[in-house]
Amino acid sequence: MSKLSELFNKKQPVDALIYPDEVPTIDAANGREILLEVKDADIHFKVGHNIVKACNHLNFKIYKGETFGLVGESGSGKTTISRAIIGINHLKNGAIYFHGKKISTKLPKAEKRKVKHSIQMIFQDPAASLNERANVDYIISEGLYNFKLFKNTEDRLEKVYKILNEVSLLPEHLSRYPHEFSGGQRQRIGIARALVIEPELVLADEPISALDVSIRAQVLNLLKKLQHEHDLTYLFIAHDLSIIKYISDRIAVMHQGYIVELGNANDIYQNPIHPYTKALLTAIPQPDPKSKNDRVKVVYQKGDINYEENTFIEVSPNRYVLGNEELIQKWMKN
Repeated sequence: MSKLSELFNKKQPVDALIYPDEVPTIDAANGREILLEVKDADIHFKVGHNIVKACNHLNFKIYKGETFGLVGESGSGKTTISRAIIGINHLKNGAIYFHGKKISTKLPKAEKRKVKHSIQMIFQDPAASLNERANVDYIISEGLYNFKLFKNTEDRLEKVYKILNEVSLLPEHLSRYPHEFSGGQRQRIGIARALVIEPELVLADEPISALDVSIRAQVLNLLKKLQHEHDLTYLFIAHDLSIIKYISDRIAVMHQGYIVELGNANDIYQNPIHPYTKALLTAIPQPDPKSKNDRVKVVYQKGDINYEENTFIEVSPNRYVLGNEELIQKWMKN
């Protein structure tokens, strides 16, 4: 029996799993601290008489201090699972843990407040996510008010001025309203709003997709700079693999509500296994026109591959692929 066959025989039915209130916070495989862990997460929505299975059996860990990239085409379930992490969407099955404690359940008021303080989100559309009737001072200070994180007005303004400076905005911007800013500036306001309360985990939901190409690099560099200075952990969502490669330490590739491949960023780019991952990689625009003739474009055809019947299995250390034994062996040979 091959090593891959032995791994498949260890499969345990999801229904048989029990999700305790607490789990270890140190990964036994590598000794790293687990900040967030998603286990067998299913998210379903009822639309009329139909059930839409938006996310299915999602499993991943986010280590403290890293950037975990979640990539896939529109509608693959990336935003859906991020909204479940902050409590907007509810799981049908599975569990979500933060610092080893289950947060995908009804929490005491004080514990729920603590989680909200520790996990913040940067939304995709800076124009839609900012209150047009509020000025910048109120928008950034709202979290400080909600969590009572300042002693007096001087202390609040000091915190606001500090985060404004870090995102390259000026104090005179505080009295202005969102419609008076460019797209890049509005996104910086959104970043400042999320970071002013000093969270541990930031969910960045395609934070640069609505920005001009010339502004994207500035915002990405800003996010990396703030991560280093504030010891932040990111869940970075995008549908552009070239962006994910630049900022992520590990990457999970999603398709139709499933994670089809997960691994270190370099491994995913240098040696993709799942054909959907290969298709995404060949879709990345190349700056060199001469390379166009050398590339072999991969068009992903799911065909008769049934994700529900496949297994999410570790094929090498910290490398996971969704498939069955025959398919994975075939993909690894190609």
